Amino acid sequence: MDLIRSFDYRRNWFLPLFVVAGLIWLLADPLNLDAVPAVGDMIGPLAGMAALLGILAIVTVAVALILKPVLDRGRDAERAVRWLGYALILAFFIFMPAYVDQIPHGSMLKMTVAIQFMIVIVGINLLTGFGGQISLGQGAFFAIGGYTLGIGFHEWGMPWGWSLLIAPILAGVIGFLVGIPALRFKGPYLALATLSLAVTITPLAKKFEEFTGGVQGVAMFGKLSVPFWSDNPDRFFYYLTAVLALLIFVLAANLRRGRFGRALVAIRDNETAAAAMGVNVALYKMTAFGIAGAFAGLAGALNGVVIQFVSPDQYSPLLSIRFLVGAVIGGIATVNGAIIGGLFQQFVPDVTVAINKSAPDAIQAIILIVVMFTMRHGVAGFLQETWRYARSGLRLRKPEASVAVVETVVVVEREEVVIVRREGGDSSG
Repeated sequence: MDLIRSFDYRRNWFLPLFVVAGLIWLLADPLNLDAVPAVGDMIGPLAGMAALLGILAIVTVAVALILKPVLDRGRDAERAVRWLGYALILAFFIFMPAYVDQIPHGSMLKMTVAIQFMIVIVGINLLTGFGGQISLGQGAFFAIGGYTLGIGFHEWGMPWGWSLLIAPILAGVIGFLVGIPALRFKGPYLALATLSLAVTITPLAKKFEEFTGGVQGVAMFGKLSVPFWSDNPDRFFYYLTAVLALLIFVLAANLRRGRFGRALVAIRDNETAAAAMGVNVALYKMTAFGIAGAFAGLAGALNGVVIQFVSPDQYSPLLSIRFLVGAVIGGIATVNGAIIGGLFQQFVPDVTVAINKSAPDAIQAIILIVVMFTMRHGVAGFLQETWRYARSGLRLRKPEASVAVVETVVVVEREEVVIVRREGGDSSG
């Protein structure tokens, strides 16, 4: 009982979360919680997700404590551990085709699309997380990439490889130009202005049907050849997408650590101060829009190549909102959070449909609200904070009330200084 009373729930909330959520998940069937009206189907799966989050935090703390003697050796050791973590993430994706069938709701196509979502989300993280510019129009740039492939193939027979070069350039230039009028907006007004892009792209695609195919779209099934692995094109497109995503992540990380990233953070924190320090605010904002648009355009072209079909229904305004939600869930002020956000947006909808077919979007909204309240910096930010907490020393109990020490300086006639100490509220000198 003493441990329960003195337990530091603010710092270690993931431990009781794991225990409570795990118990609910295990007892969901014996207690027939599925019979609870309206929410019964969601109790067990949501408890399982919460328990999984607790497990991630516990594993993070355990790894930090185990590696503490190594990390205490200095910067070189920390850098080696960081690169080891990157190597494990790379190994996860390199060997993914070998065990993708073991993942619930998993397939090679879904993993490929998830990586494409990661490319879009890392651009949002640069633009919104580091630059402070809210964008709800990334779905439009995603569509520009897809239609660059579709129109080029349909009208001119352009090899699909060229679209991977042209799409990011075209989307990047359009994004840079969109950044010009966006300079006059901030906050929700900027979000609404960029949302107009996502809203107008579908009607435009239907309007110019002689180029886009209208509502029928552009079908390329079986017409896009691959240089190798022709008997298994899904594997080829998976590794192609993964390699391009790796290059994008390296580029984004270098931008974040370099002068460009520091300027974006300065603009986000205090635009006036950044301008006073000589930062060209307008240019950096427009460039951030251009880079995010280029990333989304590349992902859209890859998506069209993999699916081999482009139509207006693929690029509804909801797609832009899904991209932003994925960025928030993963960690909008991190680069690595895009990995979590992409996986979330690809697989969680399938899980929510399995939970409740009538309200999958409502379940995702509940997850988003819970994450925003409990993990303000997303899952990646939460894991980073948990890592730093474990590195500083795991403390399960609340700190004991320390004895207050008050020092009073008294100057006497001969200019000598006397320090009078009062401890624990004792008024005697």
